[in-house]
Amino acid sequence: MRQGIEYCPVTAGVEAVGDRWTLLVLRELLLGSHRFNDIHRGLPGISRTLLSARLRRMTDIGLLTRTVDESGRPRYLLTPAGTALEPLVWQLGDWARRWFFGDPDTEQLDPGWLLWRLRQFAIHDALPTGRVVVEFVLTGGQTERAWLVLAPNDVSACRKHPGHDTDIWVTADQRELHRIVAGTSTLVTATRQGLLRLDGEPRLVAAFPTWFAWRTPGS
Repeated sequence: MRQGIEYCPVTAGVEAVGDRWTLLVLRELLLGSHRFNDIHRGLPGISRTLLSARLRRMTDIGLLTRTVDESGRPRYLLTPAGTALEPLVWQLGDWARRWFFGDPDTEQLDPGWLLWRLRQFAIHDALPTGRVVVEFVLTGGQTERAWLVLAPNDVSACRKHPGHDTDIWVTADQRELHRIVAGTSTLVTATRQGLLRLDGEPRLVAAFPTWFAWRTPGS
């Protein structure tokens, strides 16, 4: 790999991961996306052609490996070198939250992206043993609905009704729910401010916050 014009490890690191997309692709793999379509879904704004090129480069420099499953479908896995970048990815986000991050712009409000992130945040070992359907009623403009279907071995994000009865309703200001997912607000804060409400069976409502790996401690 090219080391840059100066003999400096920071320069070499920037050469490896300093473009717009490499750390974001790493973020998707760290959040559990290993197939091309899943990685692409988590990266609004990148073309499929550019993503293919970026995955090839990351494989060539040793951050990823490309394998195939039993059905012949490709999967991308982090190498030890790629996994070692995890602290850098999250610390960069923590830095941005403190110094370089504000409220979401209107064009950044995306229910599909929001539910996909929540799907990635799900802690499978913490989910109930049976299927739980969570219906999101997103307010703050035109009301939109979306669903998460949670099961220990599968979590699905749906923009159309999944065909099962709802167990929990999450009524939330869409902008505030984006803040929660980004780690600049919490469920507790949003509930206290009247920007989020959980309804449904009390046992499930009480457990709901424990089912997700929120980026902000204490949420």
